[in-house]
Amino acid sequence: MLTLAAVAIAAAGPDVMPVEPLGNVASWGWDGSALAAKTPRGSGFTAYAEGGSHSLALKSDGTITSWGNDGSKLVTNTPTGSGFTAIATGTYHSAALKSDGTITSWGWDTYKQVTNTPTGSGFTAIAAGDSHSVALNADGTITSWGDDGFNQVTNTPTGNGFTAIAAGNYHSVALKSDGTVVSWGGDSHRVVTGSPRGSGFTAVAAGAHHCVALKFDGTITSWGWDNDKQVTNTPRGSGFTAVSAGANHSSALKSDGTIISWGDDNFTQVTNTYPK
Repeated sequence: MLTLAAVAIAAAGPDVMPVEPLGNVASWGWDGSALAAKTPRGSGFTAYAEGGSHSLALKSDGTITSWGNDGSKLVTNTPTGSGFTAIATGTYHSAALKSDGTITSWGWDTYKQVTNTPTGSGFTAIAAGDSHSVALNADGTITSWGDDGFNQVTNTPTGNGFTAIAAGNYHSVALKSDGTVVSWGGDSHRVVTGSPRGSGFTAVAAGAHHCVALKFDGTITSWGWDNDKQVTNTPRGSGFTAVSAGANHSSALKSDGTIISWGDDNFTQVTNTYPK
């Protein structure tokens, strides 16, 4: 979520040709804590998550691989065993979802982003911000925990009908079943109040202080902090199928399997977008 690097896993779908053997991981950009150098080899990976200085990858057998900075035992305390279905990383904490709908968190716990991890089952998605986390319930409701300094927990929207979640530094964003976007928490650079109006959105992603949303027509909308042109340089046109956001840059996947990045390029996370 908050990394200055970027990671991609080759995936094949309708009209999409894999650029690497299916399930391989490719990294580029900032290599602090050897994030790129330590990228796991081999195939069989199905999902990835990027933190401030660590990364996670999920394998098809339901196990998790971690690499990068081991402060707060981010790598050492990665849960063992299988049965995991989703992963999320904050700046110094991580979370994983199991097939039984339960959540496991580990790492930095200053704001109880680990201790206050919700118990019980029935969760279907997770997201992690700087020091808070968000989970989506099977009934379409949202649960948040951890740092509440900007009301990113207190102002979690009530009601159901939510289908997707994402978390930035101090804010979160969610997608509703009617295709509308809801944001809450810290409003730096109008990342909350500047959320797009209307419906037709199908996916959301959150960076440090900016957000990205994908529409059903394959176009992209960005809002929030624009100091690195992560809003201004949002690619035009359609044909996009997925979006993701780092600290100050974003990436998008096109239907032909190519990737476009924009925003902060101080660590060549835009210039070296994979594949070159």
